[in-house]
Amino acid sequence: MRISTQMFQATMRKAGLPINSVSLLDVMSYKSTRRNNLLSNLDKTNQVTSKIQKRNYQSLQNSAEDLQQSADALNSQKLYEDAKKSGDTKEICDYAEHLVKYYNSTVKSLKDTSGSAPLNNYYRQTFVGLASNEEEALKSIGITQRKDGTLTLDQEKLKQADVDTLEKVLGGEFTSKLSFLADRVADNAKVNAGSVASQYNAWGNSYFTEANKYNFWG
Repeated sequence: MRISTQMFQATMRKAGLPINSVSLLDVMSYKSTRRNNLLSNLDKTNQVTSKIQKRNYQSLQNSAEDLQQSADALNSQKLYEDAKKSGDTKEICDYAEHLVKYYNSTVKSLKDTSGSAPLNNYYRQTFVGLASNEEEALKSIGITQRKDGTLTLDQEKLKQADVDTLEKVLGGEFTSKLSFLADRVADNAKVNAGSVASQYNAWGNSYFTEANKYNFWG
C-alpha cells in the first residue's frame, strides 16, 4: 500500500505528535542522505586504513629483506677469510652495522603491524629471543639489547674485535637463524600488503550489507 504524506501526517496526529511542513519524502530523503553519508565516511576511513596498512607492510618487507641480505653476507665464510688475509675488518663491521640497523627497523615494523597481523607479534618475540640468547656473545663485539628488544651498537668496540671473534659471533648460527626468520617475515609482509585491497573490498561490502538491513521503516 502506498503511503502518502497525508497518511503519514494523520498517523502523527493520532500519536499526538506535532505536524510541520516536512513531508514524508523529506524524511525519507533525509534518512537516505544520512545513510549515504555514513557509508561514504566508512569508505573514506577504510581507504585511509588500507593505505596505512599497505605502507606498513611494504616497510616491513623492505626491512626484512635488507636484514636477510646483511645476515647472509655475515654468514659468508669468504668474508672472514678475506679479512684474515688483509688484516682489515672494515667490511665485516659495515655489514654488522647494517645488521643492527635493519634488525631494529624490522622489529619496530613488526610491532607496528602486529595489531592487524597477530603473527607479526610472534615474529617480533622470536627476533628478540634470538638476540637475547646471544646476549653475552653480542656484547663482546659491542652489540647490546635494549628493553624493547632493539639493539645498540658501540662502533669502537666493534672495530677493536679481532676477526676470529667476529666470525664466532656473526658467522654462524645467529645470523643463519636471522636470515631464515627475515625471509619468512618478508614473504608474509608481501602477502599481507597484496591482500589489503581485497580485505578493504570485503569490509566495504560488509558495511553496505549491514547498512541496507535498515531502512526508514526500521
